[in-house]
Amino acid sequence: MAEFHSDKKIAVLGAGAVGSFYGGMLAKSGFDVTLIARGKHLEALQSKGLRIESYRYGNLDLQVKADSKLKGVYDVIIVSTKSEDTAAACENIGNHLSKNGFVVSLQNGVDNTKTISQFLPIEKIIPSRIYVGLSVTAPGVVKHSAEGILGFGAADKTDKSYVDAFERILSETELEYKVEEDILQAQWKKLLWNLAFNPLSALLESTCGKLSHDEEINDLMHKIVEEGVRAARYRGVDVPESYAVSVPDRIKGLENFKTSMLQDIEKGKNPEIDGIILPVITTLKDHGQNAPYCETIYKSLKFKYGKKFIYTPKLTVDMIVENETGEILLIKRKNPPHGWALPGGFVDYGEKTEDAAVRELAEETGISVSVNNINLLGVYSDPSRDPRGHTASVVYYVKANAEAEAADDAKEASFFVKNNIPEDIAFDHRKILDDYFGKLSVRRKT
Repeated sequence: MAEFHSDKKIAVLGAGAVGSFYGGMLAKSGFDVTLIARGKHLEALQSKGLRIESYRYGNLDLQVKADSKLKGVYDVIIVSTKSEDTAAACENIGNHLSKNGFVVSLQNGVDNTKTISQFLPIEKIIPSRIYVGLSVTAPGVVKHSAEGILGFGAADKTDKSYVDAFERILSETELEYKVEEDILQAQWKKLLWNLAFNPLSALLESTCGKLSHDEEINDLMHKIVEEGVRAARYRGVDVPESYAVSVPDRIKGLENFKTSMLQDIEKGKNPEIDGIILPVITTLKDHGQNAPYCETIYKSLKFKYGKKFIYTPKLTVDMIVENETGEILLIKRKNPPHGWALPGGFVDYGEKTEDAAVRELAEETGISVSVNNINLLGVYSDPSRDPRGHTASVVYYVKANAEAEAADDAKEASFFVKNNIPEDIAFDHRKILDDYFGKLSVRRKT
């Protein structure tokens, strides 16, 4: 087989967060890489290039080749599509692979190798597993927030020549990697993590840390993982018990991480459900057993996200309270994101925004005001205003002379003069206050 050096051509099929990151790192090391993407992400890659914002490698601005489909012949094709898109994406993959070329599957799930083998000899396919925190934060921009060890191995253990070739490629990069002796076991171990976190994060719209730290959800994840372990055994894979019981607590560097399913939902895309949950459900059914926890989560996700759906920003309210001496009320937050903030919170379903603003003010500070006395400042909806996710806040202001007492989500509550507002202001509340002071100045002149 031919040697693989940096002059060889590599294509990344399905270049989202994962594909763009690994393709970008390969391009940085001098390889001829083409990212196959679509939509606004593709447009940004073609017009501005790829930006990687990495906790490990720093900020990288890379000029990359990008296209909407495979064109020509490549020595390596990396497949990073969703599992359900694998067959359609790989239908003509053999026509674009050189004689000594091979395919690397950088995907969730454990059945992608079987799908790709419909179009290529099994020895030309390298399955993998990755533990990495990646997200597309804007078209053409990938954030690398946690870990990143790429494990891979031979699908056909009688021929490891392509694995050796891929290892030589990775050795010319800064990427962390590991050749797995038992890649199937490694994939099932990764599937168990995905099984525990991805579906619940999508269904509950929550980050990994919040799921893991909640006692009841942590227990539910253990039960889901147990079903996955049983399915793995029927597939001939023995997952160590010590690993299985630790899965719900494996969140190092991922406290505030949103899983790929949740990222898809926030972008209005259907999440990758089948590739993660179905292998467990179908395997146990094939052996006369049920997977009640996985089935319940699966059916709930399908009902909620299985068809076209509308996903909108969360609606919140904030209240500016000014006393008779011109001081502004702020609370110190108990929960992330920490810092000082205006009293406020989420609007309950069926609740008017003005009622929510009055309610949140009373709950967090003990100050009661009448809905008839509050005034609308404006609506603040920048998608980046809240690090927890996209929120749109309706902001009100009111004059009130009362003592504030911190409660609910507030650790402290204090009034501050305009020129002595704390530096650590959460969200976009400093901009809101600047707008308020500006409006107040105009109003007083009038």
